Amino acid sequence: MKKGLFIVFPILLLSLTACDLSALMSNLGGGDGDGDSSQNAGDNSNGNANSNNQGDDDSIFDKTESIDKLMAYGKDTGFEIVTVGSESDGTANTSFTLGMKGNAWWLIDEDGYGVGYRLENNVCSSLTYDSEAKTWSVLIANIGESQYKEMFASQTDYLYKANNYFANEGFASNGSGKYAGRDVLKYKYHRAVATVSIDHEYYVDKELGICIYQYAATTSDGDTSWAKLETTSFKTGNDVPAITIA
Repeated sequence: MKKGLFIVFPILLLSLTACDLSALMSNLGGGDGDGDSSQNAGDNSNGNANSNNQGDDDSIFDKTESIDKLMAYGKDTGFEIVTVGSESDGTANTSFTLGMKGNAWWLIDEDGYGVGYRLENNVCSSLTYDSEAKTWSVLIANIGESQYKEMFASQTDYLYKANNYFANEGFASNGSGKYAGRDVLKYKYHRAVATVSIDHEYYVDKELGICIYQYAATTSDGDTSWAKLETTSFKTGNDVPAITIA
């Protein structure tokens, strides 16, 4: 089997900052008195807005609601999102496509390796992709109805990174605009202690509540490392063809 698609991509954004973030939050917790809010940064997906982002719609950070909304949008309208990931050291550049049309959703990487899931008559089938023929075939005919949404939620976790920081000090609104043809709300996150600082930037799709641009940077003793997930294409509706299953 080719390299596993499940799933390198979300790790791109976190591999840069995970260790530094853990150390930073630990230091903050023992240092400047606001460690409680910082140490819970990964646990507050649906919290209330703080003073920095008052006025924004809290529901945009409700992950369960956004997953349901994205799946409903995919079923009724269809979407295909191409994401490119990169890091400052150039060792983890990659791209992948997330799509959904009707009763099927799929992921395809830059090498043409793809996995997908189809739900018909309450039966979920897993699919595999032939990159040369550009067709799909059934890999496992029945893996249980619940897998359709559970795998979708798991494989799209990278779209909800801003949710983890929404309720915490340091998370702030940064205006709004257009990105990849979509209306977005912009946010930033900053925490610092001693010579270490962490900065994140997110563009959240206003309609669907998903992050379609993510930037994370860690600066330590003046040296900065960064990682990005950038949406380079966001197709919807008739621009998204239904997948062909052989």
